[in-house]
Amino acid sequence: MTGRKRIKGFVLCSLLFMFSALFFRVQPVSAGSLPPGAEIKSESAVNDYAAVYTGEQIAAFEQKMQAMREEYDCNVVAFLINSDEWSASAPSAPELVSERYLDLDAHKSTVVLWLNICPRNRTLDVLGYGTAERKIDDSDADELAIKLQDYVKRQQSGSPGDFSLYVEMMDTFLSETDAEMRKPFFYLTWQFHLLLGAVAGLIVILVLLRNVGGKMTTNGMTYMDQSNSGLIGRRDIYTHTTYVRTKKSSSSSSGGGGRSRGGHSHSHGGGRF
Repeated sequence: MTGRKRIKGFVLCSLLFMFSALFFRVQPVSAGSLPPGAEIKSESAVNDYAAVYTGEQIAAFEQKMQAMREEYDCNVVAFLINSDEWSASAPSAPELVSERYLDLDAHKSTVVLWLNICPRNRTLDVLGYGTAERKIDDSDADELAIKLQDYVKRQQSGSPGDFSLYVEMMDTFLSETDAEMRKPFFYLTWQFHLLLGAVAGLIVILVLLRNVGGKMTTNGMTYMDQSNSGLIGRRDIYTHTTYVRTKKSSSSSSGGGGRSRGGHSHSHGGGRF
């Protein structure tokens, strides 16, 4: 009887373990976003799942990324994939991968490059978290993404075996990111712009006050012969009416940052191209 109870207990524990494993198992980030079982590097890394770079090139890129992380705590991570899954090029794909696999709270700033080189499903996105959200805002991220997309377009229209433009693209991404992240944060705050406007206004007022000091020696009657001059009549003549029309702006852009599902605010530029 004791043996049967042990067997029943063992079977019950096994079923509970299997149920827990199925229920709490890690779900895929997004269908087709990353290769199944892919090893993900989350610190100053190039995750090249598209086999674009050599080991030496990746090591050189990661050395520059590590220097940025050590100097001003900016974690730069790149993901390169080659997937025809539509979800892999959705704007939410890099956001979900960043939330799940990167520790966004461990660094002062995080910059993510997401590139899908599949010609039928091509996309390139740049995301900025932490202080990078302001130093590389939506406009800056979009401008940088468009510049990097041009490298990809020219690369894919050239020789299939030559990946030199992909190397130039990554070098440009790292140098542009380094330059933007070195900007003093104070210059980007609204307090600085308010102070700058106040100083400019004060300078204008001081210049006006300085030029007011002259004495007027003439007036409206100085050059008029009062005995032979005078106002003989007055009339108003209607000429025309001016209408000003303002065209309503309509934006169809699907880019831009916001707050991801994990609760992290970020900037976002780029998309399908």
